[in-house]
Amino acid sequence: ARLEGLERAYTWNPARGCSNLECEVRRRGKCWAMMMAKRFGWSFEPHLVPERLDEPFWKREPAVITPVSVGDLFGLSLPQFREVWRMIELADWHVYALLTKLPNVALDYLPLRIKGKIWFGVTVNTQKDVWRLDLMRKLEGVKKYCLFEPLYGPIDYDLSFLDLVVIGPQNYPTLQPKREWVEGVVKKAGKARVYLKSKLNPL
Repeated sequence: ARLEGLERAYTWNPARGCSNLECEVRRRGKCWAMMMAKRFGWSFEPHLVPERLDEPFWKREPAVITPVSVGDLFGLSLPQFREVWRMIELADWHVYALLTKLPNVALDYLPLRIKGKIWFGVTVNTQKDVWRLDLMRKLEGVKKYCLFEPLYGPIDYDLSFLDLVVIGPQNYPTLQPKREWVEGVVKKAGKARVYLKSKLNPL
């Protein structure tokens, strides 16, 4: 299944860094965003990049935009987050695909009534991360998706409420999930659309 443009999304980085110290990928030393921060000398403490805040206005044609690929949008302080969210609401001709490992913060930060075209996703790497899906269920007015990338173990959770499930391997270095883990997630997805990343071993 295709992602309705999500696989061709334009990356917008008005912020960098992540405050999630419990992240499994970070714990294993395989966090791509942290690698980028080290490579370019960025702080990995969550912070705004003010000169990039207005980038959605540069694109007048409607696009799919993924905010903050080099960190977690919801690691920002509330005043900083509101600066980013204001731009999202103003440049409302775009679709925004938010992805976080901090849905608990997202529930506090996001407005009760979400305006615009929003996809909201959480990352799940292991069974201990499924609490993020529990919290995501509470959000209204958004399309919901889950990124199982990297997938580090079997997942036992009903994923049929999702609009989209994405599965991929670990990169840098590549580490493929077991076939039975991938098949298990696909089965749990039910009628949700499933997208298998190109670097994933074929089923």
